[in-house]
Amino acid sequence: MVIAYVLLDGFDLGAGIINFFVARNHHERSLILRAIGPVWDGNEVWLLAAGGALFFAFPLLYASSFSGFYLPLMIVLWLLMLRGVGVELRSHVDDPLWWSFFDFLFSFSSLLLAIFFGAAVGNVIRAFRSIPRASFLKRFGLISDSVLIPEF
Repeated sequence: MVIAYVLLDGFDLGAGIINFFVARNHHERSLILRAIGPVWDGNEVWLLAAGGALFFAFPLLYASSFSGFYLPLMIVLWLLMLRGVGVELRSHVDDPLWWSFFDFLFSFSSLLLAIFFGAAVGNVIRAFRSIPRASFLKRFGLISDSVLIPEF
């Protein structure tokens, strides 16, 4: 399920990252949002299903693996919600100021999601230990971000 999420939502994250930085006007940004429009919200279902399946099938693994990741996990959930707000509410307003705000919200949350997912992969690779003073954004986690962000 996580592999399905990475493969399917990578397109959405990449579109979100380039939305604010590459698209020059309202029409180009609308084209990017229309490209991901039919599928963007369905891709998050794979991530939530993977978390739910891990919780119900292997509760001890879930508890031990997420005990050191509570704050980053909550930030990821908030960023997923902010992406949804940026995509959905942009089409409900006719003010260019709000378009800019929602475009920035969508791009910023997509970029931060890519950074957090990269740090999580880096921490898994370096065998993150759930001790109280462990830092989520350590050296290898940030190095893996520089490798993973261009993939989105």
